[in-house]
Amino acid sequence: MLVIAVETAPDGHVRWAGRRHDDDRPHASSGASPSELFEAVFHALHDGEQVALGFDCALTIPVPPDQDPGAAAGAPPAESAASRPGLAELGYLLGELGNWRPWTTVSTSLARWKANTSILVWQAVPVPGANAVTASAAADSFFRELPAASRAAEPGGQAEPAGTVVNLAAAAARRAGLFVDPSELAQPTVSITVTDG
Repeated sequence: MLVIAVETAPDGHVRWAGRRHDDDRPHASSGASPSELFEAVFHALHDGEQVALGFDCALTIPVPPDQDPGAAAGAPPAESAASRPGLAELGYLLGELGNWRPWTTVSTSLARWKANTSILVWQAVPVPGANAVTASAAADSFFRELPAASRAAEPGGQAEPAGTVVNLAAAAARRAGLFVDPSELAQPTVSITVTDG
């Protein structure tokens, strides 16, 4: 399994860091461009690995009460949301995978991320009081927090979100032509809290 976390900056630059489950070296793989990110994900998938791909931006947005939830789940996110740092890179990556590996399965739910699921897209959330998430800390936190997040994803493990949401990651995967379970469009993306260790 390859875990990659993407750190975005307000100016649109991205940095990413990743490591495999059997490699404790910091920054085992890293880069600073969407094309390098695509290369890392593509090669991991080509080698038969699962990929867990985290972003430090909001991947779930609430649906305004006056909007039809069914239409919102199937519609592309607002232009301003799709062009935000992080979401633009996610859209690029999934679009390229749609061109080169259209059979790729994407999930935003730990419960659905099984042996035959290629990519899990997750949201890296800073601890309360922290301003930013670093890519290497987010990748490390994924490994530490995965057992607790898996327990929370089990039926009865956590409270249902209040209100209707649109899952931007699932919508981006669907637009790219990749397989994503349609029910995920209206479910929150799995979130991993980023800790320093």
